Amino acid sequence: MFSAFWALQIFVAKLGFIAGAMVLPFQIILIFTTIATLSILLLPKSGPDLGKLFKHQPKLFWELFLANIIQSGLGTYLSIIGIALTDAINAGFLVKLATITTIFFAWLILKEKLSGLKIAVVFVMLIGAYLLTTKGQSLLPKVGDLFILGACFCWSLGNVLVRKIMQRQSVNADVVTMQKPLASLPVFFALIAISVFFPEMLGNLHTTLACCSFDSSFTLYAIASGIALAMAWIYLYRTLHLATASYMTLMSMVTPIIVSVLAILFLGEKLILIQIIGAGMIVLSGVVIYLSDIAYT
Repeated sequence: MFSAFWALQIFVAKLGFIAGAMVLPFQIILIFTTIATLSILLLPKSGPDLGKLFKHQPKLFWELFLANIIQSGLGTYLSIIGIALTDAINAGFLVKLATITTIFFAWLILKEKLSGLKIAVVFVMLIGAYLLTTKGQSLLPKVGDLFILGACFCWSLGNVLVRKIMQRQSVNADVVTMQKPLASLPVFFALIAISVFFPEMLGNLHTTLACCSFDSSFTLYAIASGIALAMAWIYLYRTLHLATASYMTLMSMVTPIIVSVLAILFLGEKLILIQIIGAGMIVLSGVVIYLSDIAYT
């Protein structure tokens, strides 16, 4: 479910940018839609627990808040900028480079085992992602690709920190999810402030990150993307509550497959034979993960 909603969020966001959306106006609608969605789905049940966490365990509250600033704040906004500046299929597979950084951070911070099977599966997955993304040719990153790579680093570090905190102290996964849109607001307001008051700091990106021109042509895409993002966050932390960070990131390799199918069907993008081989390598690796004990080691 996490993988499916993440793929949908990437695809719908790309549709919005194709329709002419600017990054910051799109993000304004997206983040408030996400807050509204989480409030409707989680606040009645988890709101009191979030308040108790803030009142009775402020240290734990702020530790989770910092981890969510990294994961949902920096990670989400870097990825949205990247999606605006690169192709849908390319974005779908580049996000999975978080596999490498997540397993590294999980080994470094969580002391999860770095087994030969994990290394082999990651290697095969990355070869598959490379073939799908580049058609077997050398990869020359676009600016958007670099933003997505930065997002991968933030996602990995944030997720592993949350997992570490949840190992040390029992926390309702939905309470952590409720924090995410709130923790993303400081990054969100910082981006708007820079765009409005210090546009020279953005360099060549000042047009991409201009604020704030709204158009009804992309509003529905931003709303749909926000709902999908909220659902992805819900299932992300429910996964981390039950399995290892390595398992979560490895199994979510299905995300680029879903993005690719949607891009082929609705955006007219195509796959050649070598890309199909790459997709097959990723699917095969997913089967190996499912049949192995990676979820518990």
